[in-house]
Amino acid sequence: MTRLSDENTEALVRESLEHLATRAPDGAEIRHALDRRSRSRPKPALALVAAAVAIIALGVPLGLRAFTAVPPASQRNADWAVLPYKPGWLPDGFREASRAVKPYPAPQTRTWSAGELGRIQLTTTPLTKPGEPWKVAPAPNQIIVHGRVGMVSELDRDATMLTWSPDDVYVLSLTMYGVKDPRGIGQRVADEMVRDNRARVSGELRFGRLPPDLELSGVSTFMTTGGGATAVEATFTGQPTAAAVVTASLRAERPDTGDFEPVPLKIRGTDGFHLPKRHGRLGPQDETVAVPVDGGRWLIVSGKRDKSALLDIAEGIQFVPGDYSWFGRPPD
Repeated sequence: MTRLSDENTEALVRESLEHLATRAPDGAEIRHALDRRSRSRPKPALALVAAAVAIIALGVPLGLRAFTAVPPASQRNADWAVLPYKPGWLPDGFREASRAVKPYPAPQTRTWSAGELGRIQLTTTPLTKPGEPWKVAPAPNQIIVHGRVGMVSELDRDATMLTWSPDDVYVLSLTMYGVKDPRGIGQRVADEMVRDNRARVSGELRFGRLPPDLELSGVSTFMTTGGGATAVEATFTGQPTAAAVVTASLRAERPDTGDFEPVPLKIRGTDGFHLPKRHGRLGPQDETVAVPVDGGRWLIVSGKRDKSALLDIAEGIQFVPGDYSWFGRPPD
């Protein structure tokens, strides 16, 4: 297998794959949560871990239909919170750890983790024009999935990606991190990929007030050591694939303050705090406002806006029922 540079990979995969989501939750944190729960609970209970955090009936959506900006192409979901594909098979031990969606034409992602056995990420990107051509690698870096030609790329020493289009509506990218025999395992997973169209991303937050130049651009749900977490993003209006300008999250972990002393700030009638731009244990951190909320979790709003703008966004945040019942489950 030929190792491809990032530039070559981007040249081979059609344009929309350049817009893959870059703000997925930290993989190490998810693996730690999975491992801790698998040690502390019997297997039959693992699939229900997240149910104790927040469960709703499948008919209760996050309300993303109102934010769908583009009429659907043939066979493409109009509601971008719905996940169109899922693996029909994964190796033993892989359990779902995160889900993330963005508006058309950006991708949707799902991740399954198996601790030391590796991590598998499925990225589903709608084609801008159904049936549009996209380039693939020459042999021997080609794969065949149900008669359709795709490609395999070695992204890094322990990361391999298979890419193909199952239906001329979506391009699927299956990335395996730290998985033994990634090409063989990836081929079987690709061969057994099936339509879903039932699973969705249902987080616990909605933006209320946003500055006029910003709009919702992504929702992700994932598990941390403290339980289920939701993050919503906003970016510049009319640029759904642009990087997030502001992110609001609901999670158990208190924000990383780095070397800064938090400045007390009243938020939503409760004592919270403000942090300037800083360098924390995870690297550079944007300006942040944070406040504890019911249930022992934190509402955190951060981004490339000043304190007053972040405070106004935090005041307008709406809490809604979320769904983490899928966490820790193999594909069904």
